[in-house]
Amino acid sequence: MLKNRIITATLLAPLIIAAILLLTPDGFALLWGVLILLGAFEWAGLSGLEPSGRIGFTIAMLAVMLAARYFALYWAPGELPVWFYGTVVAWWVVWGIAFRKIPEKLAKGRYPLPIRLLSGGFVLLSGWALMVWLRLNFSEYQVLYLVLLIWVADIAAYFVGKRWGFTKLVEAVSPGKTIEGVYGALFAAIVLAIPVGFIAGLEAMTLVDFVFLSLLTVVFSVCGDLFESLAKRVQGVKASSHLLPGHGGVLDRIDSLLSAVSVFYAGSLLIPIFLQIGPMAEPEIIMQSDDAPGMEITPSDHHHDGPIEFAPPEEEAEPPALDEEHHEGLPENAP
Repeated sequence: MLKNRIITATLLAPLIIAAILLLTPDGFALLWGVLILLGAFEWAGLSGLEPSGRIGFTIAMLAVMLAARYFALYWAPGELPVWFYGTVVAWWVVWGIAFRKIPEKLAKGRYPLPIRLLSGGFVLLSGWALMVWLRLNFSEYQVLYLVLLIWVADIAAYFVGKRWGFTKLVEAVSPGKTIEGVYGALFAAIVLAIPVGFIAGLEAMTLVDFVFLSLLTVVFSVCGDLFESLAKRVQGVKASSHLLPGHGGVLDRIDSLLSAVSVFYAGSLLIPIFLQIGPMAEPEIIMQSDDAPGMEITPSDHHHDGPIEFAPPEEEAEPPALDEEHHEGLPENAP
């Protein structure tokens, strides 16, 4: 199994990194959307739906994503609104507390099908929007760092847990996860964050904040992993699917990212942190539509000077009216 895991990761990792660095914001939104839809199909299976129901759930998710993109000029014209990412962060905080306080009740709980579908839909859709706007409001390097951070943390947790792990983290939900594995993931996050911060030219205090944000992001990633583990345990399966040899399904690979991106986006925005290599580019916007009446896109010079603003176009000045005295002195054919 480990051999298949390494082979799959070796083949996919370069493709994912290239896609993050080379795709436009719209291209990245499309790629991430495809992964989310595959995860939605798998989640529908974990919820107990038959194949036709899984397809219907996936189509419904696609419809919501298309609507979110089409109307984004109205609900999230620049940065995501605080009510959106604040709600997602709060969602994962509540789940983190529940996993520590009542894991047995969670594992033995009965969850109606609508609750399963709504909770999974919320997690997948919020994860899609947050990742897309992370690419949009910051840069491809911000997204790449988040992905590498979760990869490195997962690898460290796996090997440290295998070698030294004996204290179960949340045995009732996921027997294989250990506290020692989490410590290994946190240590790996520090090892990655410090050199990345130096390369990005972060000042001393900002670097400290960046390391702390990286640690907090890894902690949140564990919540996403446990959330999917709970769904698999309730359904009585070991993986969301068998699409990726050695890894399980797509959902098994993106579950940590779905929760981690919430606090990473919020922290990057509030600290603020902007990872960039080379000349700093202006913030990009995923849709530059002329369909919205009376709105023009006015990007700021730098991201942290403020969100992208939409200003109404200047009205054309009307020509001065001629009074009767001047009008009498004009030729007859004059206007």
